Amino acid sequence: MLNSRILLVEDDAIIAMGLESKLKSWGCDVCNWVSSGEEAVNETFRLKPDLILMDIGVKGEIDGIEVVHRISSLNIPVIYLTGRNDKEMLKKAHKTVFYALLKKPINHEILKHKIRSALEEQRKLEKK
Repeated sequence: MLNSRILLVEDDAIIAMGLESKLKSWGCDVCNWVSSGEEAVNETFRLKPDLILMDIGVKGEIDGIEVVHRISSLNIPVIYLTGRNDKEMLKKAHKTVFYALLKKPINHEILKHKIRSALEEQRKLEKK
């Protein structure tokens, strides 16, 4: 996972700081942390990160699922993070292309495995 640039989209500062610290301890570069859907769209196109950790229920006019729709042309792997458990939200999320959906509180070992797998899969696709 070294040298991977990750955009963190999370509106809870405490969760974001914890995730950022954990990601850095794994050798990841958190290229930015944003808290709204609009910022997430702008920063994704500006930074073109290797992977995005996307909270579904972010601040702003658009949620994390809509962000993924708007950035889909970039083919960046997305791991959804959510504290919600409603079926409509899950159905909406499954209409997008994403690598994984993890429920909060996040199990860090599972997150680490998903990040590693998503990045490896993405690198294989880029070599083709």
